Amino acid sequence: MYKLMIVEDEPTIRAGLKQYFPWSELGVNTIVEAENGKEGITIALRERPDLVITDIRMPEVDGLEMIEQLRTALPDTVFVLLTGYSDFAYAQKAIRIGGIQSYLLKPLEYEESLASLQECLKVLELRRQEHQSRFELEQEAKEAITLLHSQFLKHLLEDQVELQPDMLQRLCGFESKNYMFYSIVVSNIPMPDSIHGTNMRWKQLAERLVSDVAASLLSHDSRRQILTYYHKSKLYTLTIFEGPDSIRFDTQIELQVHTILNQLNLLQLPATMYMAMGQPLSQLSEAGISLQHVDKALYKRFSQPGRYLFLEQGLQSSSDVSKEVASHLVLLESHLILEGLEKGDSTQTRKLMNQLADESRMKLPNVSNDEWLAFLQEIINVTLRFAHKHGIAVEGVYSDKLLTLTFVDDFQTIDHLFDWLFEWIIHLNTVYQQQNQLSIPKDVLIFEQIKNFIEHHIDQELTLQMVADRFFYNPSYLSRLFKTKLNKNYMTFVTEIRIHYAQQCLKDPKYLVTDVCNMCGYKSYKHFVKMFRSVTQMTPSDYRKQLGW
Repeated sequence: MYKLMIVEDEPTIRAGLKQYFPWSELGVNTIVEAENGKEGITIALRERPDLVITDIRMPEVDGLEMIEQLRTALPDTVFVLLTGYSDFAYAQKAIRIGGIQSYLLKPLEYEESLASLQECLKVLELRRQEHQSRFELEQEAKEAITLLHSQFLKHLLEDQVELQPDMLQRLCGFESKNYMFYSIVVSNIPMPDSIHGTNMRWKQLAERLVSDVAASLLSHDSRRQILTYYHKSKLYTLTIFEGPDSIRFDTQIELQVHTILNQLNLLQLPATMYMAMGQPLSQLSEAGISLQHVDKALYKRFSQPGRYLFLEQGLQSSSDVSKEVASHLVLLESHLILEGLEKGDSTQTRKLMNQLADESRMKLPNVSNDEWLAFLQEIINVTLRFAHKHGIAVEGVYSDKLLTLTFVDDFQTIDHLFDWLFEWIIHLNTVYQQQNQLSIPKDVLIFEQIKNFIEHHIDQELTLQMVADRFFYNPSYLSRLFKTKLNKNYMTFVTEIRIHYAQQCLKDPKYLVTDVCNMCGYKSYKHFVKMFRSVTQMTPSDYRKQLGW
């Protein structure tokens, strides 16, 4: 749709032009007016019309002078002169000079004038298409560069990069042979019991924060390029600064970043943002290790509650004392974990997990990250050995987070982490008990648990990943289970539960249909009606009529 501006000092002519042509059929949905060229300049700069029809001779500023002043500010606007016979030669000359697409000769001849306007609108459409094509090409180029940067950073993090001499020049376009590098990792950790997935807002906030930090690190005017790589709820970044000694870091910058993080975490987002910052580097070959160290620095949140910014300090050396502590943590009461798995004594298991949480909190500052992860790995290994012994399939069935220890990234505190371990042990015991009760098929219980979970969170977004995480399952396995056992996919399963709930709500006259839409977790009323019809073969309104309303 297009916006038209008519500039004419005669009110009757302006009114006539508005009625003379079928503007809506031509694709014009907005018409603004100006009494002269001076007013036309002001209104055009504010309204930015697509098409301008203007008289030539007007008081204060004439039509041609107005066009001359607007041409730079509105390069895509099409200008049409409204001219009488006395100015016809003048108008033709103006068109030849440029900047004016066509003219309308007074008195207007309908067919001829309409054809001229249609040609102008074709020009507008072509320009729009050209802009759209150019925009899409630019976006594709940006996305390709972003993907290249992301893949490079991923491989760097995984020690899979073969460094080439001209690699940085190809990545950044810098011509310098001297660079500085700086690693930053941002983690977005959901609040306890939150079922909200990560959203685009935290990514935008994180990227802006990293960009601001990179700018503050500059010791002098220097170009920089930020490479980003997202993995689950983490943003890995490597900022490349052109030139030697281009980075400065002091306590003032640290304080500023910590203040910003505190403010961000007061925005009542469904998650908390943490950041870890590295040390300035002069060699790209050191960047991969630095990223790994910075990533692990985020674990300091478990021993420093209330703090959101952490600094890389490299790998801690394992002294004899820390080895003794770590060994004690690894060997501590593993038989009690086995008892919890076999007997399902939730009170005893909860007590044990609370004890391990307290000891971890006390001893974490004195052990390295790797030693603490080894302790968590031993807890998981006890559960995996139990599962293997009793024929409970794990690999490909349960979440990969268990096998890779990445579940650690999902928790803000030690207590939340050990709460999750407690739930995993109790869940595994439930599966073990079900295996011994042949009267109740295991799959039936899984679907009942998921159904109850969905019903308790019916007004919220519920992705397969969220449900899989809640019940420790691998999402691919869970997806296959729905198709093989229920002959339907997960989304159909959720839709049927939502619409069944909607049917119950629609029986209550105090709710509007739009209320029911929101209560069932649909953000779009149109989508709600479509889903309701797909299940019931009628609209929500028709369903109410069927009830006698």
